[in-house]
Amino acid sequence: MILRCFFFLLLGLAPFFADARLITQMKDGALLVKSATYQETEELFRQYKYEGFSEINSRFPRIYFLRLPTDWAEIPESDDKHRVFIKILLPLILQANENVLKERSWLEDMRQKTKSGRQLTEAEQKKLEELAQKYDAFTRLKGTERIAVQLKLLLEKADTVPPSLLAATAGIYSNWGTSRLALQANSLYLQEIWYEKQGLEPLDDPDADYRYKIYGNLAEGIADHILKINSSINYNYLRVSRTNSRKMGRPLYGPQVAATMMLDNNLKNIAGMIDYTFSYYKLQNADYKPQLEDIK
Repeated sequence: MILRCFFFLLLGLAPFFADARLITQMKDGALLVKSATYQETEELFRQYKYEGFSEINSRFPRIYFLRLPTDWAEIPESDDKHRVFIKILLPLILQANENVLKERSWLEDMRQKTKSGRQLTEAEQKKLEELAQKYDAFTRLKGTERIAVQLKLLLEKADTVPPSLLAATAGIYSNWGTSRLALQANSLYLQEIWYEKQGLEPLDDPDADYRYKIYGNLAEGIADHILKINSSINYNYLRVSRTNSRKMGRPLYGPQVAATMMLDNNLKNIAGMIDYTFSYYKLQNADYKPQLEDIK
């Protein structure tokens, strides 16, 4: 009789075990979410009091999803689903911006060092060259003039990108995470790679000379898109606006530069779609440089 009850108890719990996909890891004050269902994602947010993102005083815990929830494609489209998508992305976006700011801080230190008349060490010059190549800060000058120009160009490029802009465009470009690229390649921004066979083939043009990039996790794709914005000529207006905003001591707001996306995406009325997304979800409030909080 006891064995029979235990058997039926297991049958009752079977659906729970079948759906339990939550895999997490604590690391350096952050929660890495390697696998989770949609329901488990919502529960994690409640557990860590990650309640919203549209208020100036919103708090953002370091919850980093490696990929979208395992059952994301099965969840019906809704306003709540879109808000969960944004909540998944914003800590990753803020983390990526933090990493850019670390590079920028180093560049500022190097600028102060050269302004004081001191020379960069061989290791510092090597790192500067690597960053110049990374951000496409090109100059033909040599010696101290080269270093001065590189630092000037890099400080114009190595800076944060408005979280609102990154979250809104990710939602629109990836159809709120339901696109083939988002689900199979962790790619939210339609990043292409040309004249190589690696990557996902475009289904509508199998003979195309490009492929879509595949990323190991969501953070890689976000960081790559930020680098594109910080280095491509198509985003020069955004970078100029950002420099001017920094001089005035205020953050750059996504709505100020939404039109820039028209130069890099052929979706019809892309600027209008982004502007609507800003307004509907009050995303611009996320541009007040909210600080990520370590998880205790």
